[in-house]
Parts: sequence; C-alpha cells; structure tokens
Amino acid sequence: MRTVVLTGATSGIGLAAAALLAEPSTHLILHGTRPAATVEAALGSLRERAGEFHYLSADFGDLASVRALAGAIEQFVPIDVLINNAGIPGPPEQRQSAQGVELTFQVNYLGGALLTDLLLPGMPAGGRIVNTASATHYSARLDLDDLDYMHHRYSAYDAYARSKLAVVTASRSFAQRIPQSMISVHPGVIATKLLRSMFGSGGASPDRGGANLVAAVDADVPSGTYLDERMPASPNPLADDPRFQARLREVTSTLLGRELL
Repeated sequence: MRTVVLTGATSGIGLAAAALLAEPSTHLILHGTRPAATVEAALGSLRERAGEFHYLSADFGDLASVRALAGAIEQFVPIDVLINNAGIPGPPEQRQSAQGVELTFQVNYLGGALLTDLLLPGMPAGGRIVNTASATHYSARLDLDDLDYMHHRYSAYDAYARSKLAVVTASRSFAQRIPQSMISVHPGVIATKLLRSMFGSGGASPDRGGANLVAAVDADVPSGTYLDERMPASPNPLADDPRFQARLREVTSTLLGRELL
C-alpha cells in the first residue's frame, strides 16, 4: 500500500487531488486547517474509498503546528509521496506569522520546507515530493534580505509570487542533495477561492488542477523538474542561480532554526 501525504486538502485543487488519490491501494493522509469534525462532510467519502485514511489539522502560520503535524505523520512511515499543496493568497495588507515572518512566505513556502525536511528521513530513496508552484513565480524578484517589506512596497500579488519563486527554487536546490525525487508544478489557472481573492473570476475547474497535481506524482521526469501543468518548462532563471539557491537555503535554515538536509 502506498502512503501519500497531501497538505491543503480540504478545498480547491487539494480536495480534487484527494478525490483522485483515494483508492484501496493508498493510505491517504490529508491535512487541513480546520478540525476534523468540520470537514467530515467533504472528506467522508474519501475515507470510505481509501485503503487507509487519516486527517490531521495544522496551521502553517505557526511553525510549532507544522512540527506537531510532522510528528503525527511520522507514526505512518515510510511515506512514499508528499504533496505540499497548502497555501494562501497574499493578504490585502501585510500580515505576519506566529514567528514574525511575512505570512504568505511562511504558509506557502517555509512551512512546506520544514515539513519536507522533517519527513525526508522517513521517505524511501524512490519517494516523490510534489510542490505546488505557480506561473506567477516568473514575475517575482525576491529580496531575501527584505522578507518583511521594510524597503519594498507590499502587494498581495508580489507576496504570493515571491513565495512561489521560493518554492520553485527550493525544489531545484533540494533535488541536487536528496535521493528522493522532488518536482514543482504549476497546476494551471484554476477557479478557486485563492484565484478569485487575488485575480477575480475565471480559471479552469479545480478538477483540472487536482488532476495535474496527481499526474505529477508519477510523472517520468528528472528530479528538480518544473512542470507547467504536465509539461516540463524552464523556470524563472533565478531558480537556477546557484548563489540565489544557496542564499535561500541559508535564510530558510536560519528562519527554521535547523540546517536543511
């Protein structure tokens, strides 16, 4: 039985992906921010279809909560697949996490980086990590010395785009150091609450985005690949800059209080 961990699984493309992953041969471990009782209606059918099923709640705006989530997941090792899909739109006004980090950067990037780092020892060499990215990362210019916008003007779009640039960059960087396969994927322009909150109406069905996430799990591509939906694509050149990769790793390790694998 394959064990799959999927964060951000209670709505949008995460819920759509969970529906596709729920099958008798899969132990499905889903994460969301709400208590289990409040998501039972949405997830109950998945519980019946999966070989094994667990739902775990955690707030990525608090790294202590992410560490607790990792501790809860570790009882189910080995983990074959980790899909880091938890994410938020950039808030209209700048907000900080429980650790004092710009909230979008922490939820969309830093929390997933920590969860990945904590779970990697329990993943086999053939494991796959899929990180939900965004084509918005192409427009981002991430100043790693100004994560809190002390010297730049804050905007919701910029906060979101640069968090996704960090996701793509870390995926390329991690892939050079670990035996597991790690890729990032732009799931498409999808009609979700996140899209509407930042860009208004439009977008394809969440089912399409969810299917693209699930396709990435078994995609026959080299580790570090960036997928535009299902096609390999060149990322923002910053993501392949060794100096930027090293600096992101350094800043990430400092913020997490641990040296990344």
